[in-house]
Amino acid sequence: MLVFQWYRPEELPSQQQARRILEAWRQRPKERHHIFPRALESYFKGKGINIHEWVLVLDVAEHKRIHRGPNGGPWNQDWERWIKDTKGMEMIPKHFEQAALMIQRYNLWGLPTTYWKRFELPPAPPQE
Repeated sequence: MLVFQWYRPEELPSQQQARRILEAWRQRPKERHHIFPRALESYFKGKGINIHEWVLVLDVAEHKRIHRGPNGGPWNQDWERWIKDTKGMEMIPKHFEQAALMIQRYNLWGLPTTYWKRFELPPAPPQE
């Protein structure tokens, strides 16, 4: 009889690293970040994008970092610049492409949700 083991009995180094990162992330305070800035809500509403449906739960320190400075900080300024450069003529898919590029550029890591969603992070799984 031939038996294939589908799962390794021990964690891979990448799994160990991912677990450590997630555990550290759970410990830090969080707040919601609108991917499409609240300051530009009327613009996005005119494009058919409800900004409250596109939120990331971020570390408070990360959220402050991307909004630190005048006019909502670099996050809002990048959106304003993109809207000006495209003359506000881009269709909805291009707005989401821009959002994805900005999330990557700012190296954001968070839980996607809506502004209204209430949740509790489940406890970390027990270690074997």
